[in-house]
Amino acid sequence: MLVLTEPSMPLSVIKDLDVDDLVKLPRGRYELHDGNLVIMTPTSFWHKDMVLRICSMLVAAGARAFQDPGVRGSRPRDCRLPDVGVAIAPPPNTADYSNLPGSAYSLVAEVVSENSPNGEYTHKADWYAEQGIPEYWIVERDSERSHDDATVIIQRLTGGVGGQAYTHVRTLRLSELEAEYRAKRVAG
Repeated sequence: MLVLTEPSMPLSVIKDLDVDDLVKLPRGRYELHDGNLVIMTPTSFWHKDMVLRICSMLVAAGARAFQDPGVRGSRPRDCRLPDVGVAIAPPPNTADYSNLPGSAYSLVAEVVSENSPNGEYTHKADWYAEQGIPEYWIVERDSERSHDDATVIIQRLTGGVGGQAYTHVRTLRLSELEAEYRAKRVAG
């Protein structure tokens, strides 16, 4: 059982949460892990900048990229909030939805928060693979701790004996990936 309160607005007891309940919560970033509410910590401006750059790059390439898209899990009490998602097969009337199923996405990207890593390399990757999302990017601060660049680890979904998992495709700097996307736009 969880009770959320704000100074000016008491909220009733919240229990037995499912994905549809997330829209009723006060403004914030929330995920639902097997019915357990996870309140996401505020992100740094480096994190916000990387998310904006990735989303802008993908939108400029013609993708339907969104910041903080909700990914509905295969169970009614599961939802994740990746930093960026590319929707390829949204259901009709998406204006009525806050979260889409994993099958609606071709790619999700997570930017690793240095102060609060949240399993981007482990359980998040496993969860996105379980939803069948074809591509997963992990964006992390580079070893030089650059303020204006990042390392992007690109992974693709492959099937295996134990089910689907992500396989490393390549690692490059965000600035290099942006240059590749610009070159494709110019050539295309």
